[in-house]
Amino acid sequence: MSVVSANVLAGTAGAVIVAAVVLVAATALVWAVAIFFVRDRRPKLDQALAPYRIGQLTERDAARSSGTQDLVETPFLRRAIDSLADVAARRGVLQYLQGKLDQAELPVRPAEALFLYLVVVVLATVLGLLLGDVIWGAAAGAVVAVVPWFVLDALAIRRMNAFTAQLPEMLQLLATTLRSGFSLLQGLDTVARQLPDPVGEHMRTVVAEARLGRPLVDALRDVAQRVKSEDFEWVVQAIGIQREVGGNLAELLDIVADTMNARARLRREVRTLTAEGRIGAIIISILPIAIGLFVWAVNPGYISPLFHSTTGEIFFYGSIALGVVGIAWIRRVVRIEI
Repeated sequence: MSVVSANVLAGTAGAVIVAAVVLVAATALVWAVAIFFVRDRRPKLDQALAPYRIGQLTERDAARSSGTQDLVETPFLRRAIDSLADVAARRGVLQYLQGKLDQAELPVRPAEALFLYLVVVVLATVLGLLLGDVIWGAAAGAVVAVVPWFVLDALAIRRMNAFTAQLPEMLQLLATTLRSGFSLLQGLDTVARQLPDPVGEHMRTVVAEARLGRPLVDALRDVAQRVKSEDFEWVVQAIGIQREVGGNLAELLDIVADTMNARARLRREVRTLTAEGRIGAIIISILPIAIGLFVWAVNPGYISPLFHSTTGEIFFYGSIALGVVGIAWIRRVVRIEI
């Protein structure tokens, strides 16, 4: 009887510990999300640049400028984030993360994002260890460590594609304003007013920096580096060469816009021709999971050796690794640079 009571107490204590850890992890995640989306970002800078903005402040900028509370300005967190930022800056990680966040247009400071990332990875690893074994802990930590980078890359690529898709329209509008007798800065001002984001947002930044005295080509080059768009880098190089040697900039912009439209049509054709390979990669990733869930629902005992024996675990994790390699290989084959 005493053994049974001890087992019951041990099971209850384990459940309480797991529930407490899950509660702490959930609270930390909610608190971190609140930090990044509620905290005051750059009120003083926004107010200083307000006279040089194009039009009025957006609702998001106004709300961000009116905030006064800073949720992470506590000595312990500030020292921890600063220490992590120093180490990451020496390793080059902070600069890389800053570029990705700028490219994705996420209003998050890189040091705080990296701190939150490490905290979540550690919590996921601990939860995996408590709910399973060492393998589950390592798997949970690896998944949580990899997924944010994939999401960040996806957001950056989507933002870059949206920017690139607007470039021909931007160049045609800019060429029209130049033919009407406007200067290049006035043409960019018109583009910033009439085109939606992301092009409109970046051009507003360029015009604001030019009005503050920065060379226009340098401001455009910074946008090209931030967006990571090869097409826009061509535009900046063309504008820089024209300002040095002269020439008809409006005609040059029309030629560049026609070239971009032709490349966009070729990209769509290539995407259509490689659709079968991409669908194959999707099927390879979904079909084994679907079959495994079906077998587990119909006959759990048939698939249980995969999780309760050493040989089964080797085959299980090995199949996952081979599936990931196959998906990456297919994606690399069907990816054609234009």
